[in-house]
Amino acid sequence: MKLTLGYVNERELEAIRPILDNEIKRNVHLELVRVKEDELKFKLKDLDLAYVPLPLSIFFDNIKFISNGAFVVNKIGLKTISDKISKICINSSNSTEYYLFKMLTNYKNPIEIVREEICISGDARISYDDYNISLDQAWRDNCGDLPIVISLIGSLRLNDDVLSKIKVVIRESAALQESKGKISQYGKELGLKGRQSIECFFQLCLKKGLCRSYVYPQIL
Repeated sequence: MKLTLGYVNERELEAIRPILDNEIKRNVHLELVRVKEDELKFKLKDLDLAYVPLPLSIFFDNIKFISNGAFVVNKIGLKTISDKISKICINSSNSTEYYLFKMLTNYKNPIEIVREEICISGDARISYDDYNISLDQAWRDNCGDLPIVISLIGSLRLNDDVLSKIKVVIRESAALQESKGKISQYGKELGLKGRQSIECFFQLCLKKGLCRSYVYPQIL
């Protein structure tokens, strides 16, 4: 079974690396398609699978996700370049990271958005490692000790039957990566806390007025 898989960030691929490296030999071949995050919304229908940021669920109510191989983090924040933040660099206004910034901060002054695939402009940018302003602490203040789900493997094209078969292979790959310490347990399988994290994300989204109604993603 040969399938296209769209992605934005190399980090997203960690859970499925054993499949890509042929370390796990199953009847699934994933052909990678790198997509600019701003363009992903328009290319989803042309891909069999894609790493989909949570906010795209607002625009597509028929995306089906699997609970394995998600890109999940515990740390995220803003790396500041100057003392005063008037411009923030993001990959896309539909990115999970940008929504987290808008939901978890209370910046009163208007902030200009700079969109770049690789952020080199602006006064601040999103970072998972080295940052000056923590967003994960604000997340914990609102959602407790839940992990932060950035993107899930989803599809507009494949039916439940096919997705269930892919899910088994991706879970095996992700379990191997977890055993190597490459990903967290939630990257292997969302579990209850991973699903609660997604619920909390959309509760905050609705509370902040970024979502018009509550979103219930379909997760297999």
